Amino acid sequence: MNHAHWGRPRVHGSRRRSVVWALAFSVLTLVLAVPGTSAGVGWCRDDPVVVIDGQIADIFISAKFEDLAKVNGPTQIVVSIPVGVDVALAVAGPGFGHGEHISFAESESLKVTSEGIDVRIKVRVPARSDAMPIRVEFAPHVVGVLQPAADEGTANDWISLRTLL
Repeated sequence: MNHAHWGRPRVHGSRRRSVVWALAFSVLTLVLAVPGTSAGVGWCRDDPVVVIDGQIADIFISAKFEDLAKVNGPTQIVVSIPVGVDVALAVAGPGFGHGEHISFAESESLKVTSEGIDVRIKVRVPARSDAMPIRVEFAPHVVGVLQPAADEGTANDWISLRTLL
């Protein structure tokens, strides 16, 4: 018996990817329109977007606007998650004009609990000045954007932030 299939073919996962991309793009647009992290000081923000266990999250990396010319290489980002947790890059940021090197690592020291998923974000911004302030924020959507986990450090040093997703 010949069974013909009429209508649109079903493509599993493509609708989900489209939703993820649309959401990531809209959040990126919103973030670029919002002023920097500190009133009175011009900050520039790099904003890669990751998907961890199906949840979208921003990694905000901020530097003072007047320090941007000091950046001299790609921003290095390491996202560590518990063994077996899915993670992917949804949208890369501009890396303060030098791009980004983003890697993912599984860590046995990080756990999935009833409270959430342990996540560790490490960021290093190479620059000509070690005194250049850098701020790192991890903001899961939707609530996390309002109150992101944050840490501060300086260029050329690794800034490590551990939080729950």
